[in-house]
Amino acid sequence: MLICRKSIRRKDGKIVTAAQMGLKAICFEVTEEQNQAYLDKKKKEKADKAG
Repeated sequence: MLICRKSIRRKDGKIVTAAQMGLKAICFEVTEEQNQAYLDKKKKEKADKAG
């Protein structure tokens, strides 16, 4: 699965935009399992904030 974003945050904390690199988007490949784990994590964080 290909994920594309206009900006990303590097491990060192810097935010890099696609425009800085001369691109329209920064794309990277993730597995379905990685994507589902990310979505589950975000869902749990949202539930914790609400309740």
